[in-house]
Amino acid sequence: MKLETFIQTSSNLYAENRLLKFVVVCIGIAVIINSFFSYAALQYQKVVILPPVVDKRITISGNEVNEDYVRLFTRYAMTLLNTYTTGSAQGQFEEFVENLVTPEFYPDIRDTLFGLVDTIKRLNITSAFYPQKIDVDMENKTITVLGVKKEFTNTTLVEDGKRQYNITYVIVNGRFYIDDIKELKN
Repeated sequence: MKLETFIQTSSNLYAENRLLKFVVVCIGIAVIINSFFSYAALQYQKVVILPPVVDKRITISGNEVNEDYVRLFTRYAMTLLNTYTTGSAQGQFEEFVENLVTPEFYPDIRDTLFGLVDTIKRLNITSAFYPQKIDVDMENKTITVLGVKKEFTNTTLVEDGKRQYNITYVIVNGRFYIDDIKELKN
């Protein structure tokens, strides 16, 4: 850049220096403003998931999720817990405790479920659960599931009746975790 507005060379160099400093300051301010807006845009980012098995829109934004997301994971968790055969029970229970349970709840539920695996294998139990109603309380982070559970030993129907479960859940970084699950007596 050659600036020749003054007679003295040093005056031209000082003017050129001031102009370059002004350009550097302007670029610096533009970078700071751009960084601020980029950070703000990341905070309002939403992830919309619509896999083939989902028929409703699921929205995740930080630790906020919509009710359809909670319902989907509730159905998945209840299927893992209550629909099993002698061969699939252990794998399903392992998947449940490893992927859907908070670390605080892990020891209690793990002991309960793996104690149940021995009974299932010994008595050759097959179970099916049909959820009929899922009520989600987004404020208290609780879910009430009402459904019908059928249990068979070999081919004999052992149990056929309504079951109600109360689930406490948490959302951590957009991920669903079960913090407590209790079967309520009818």
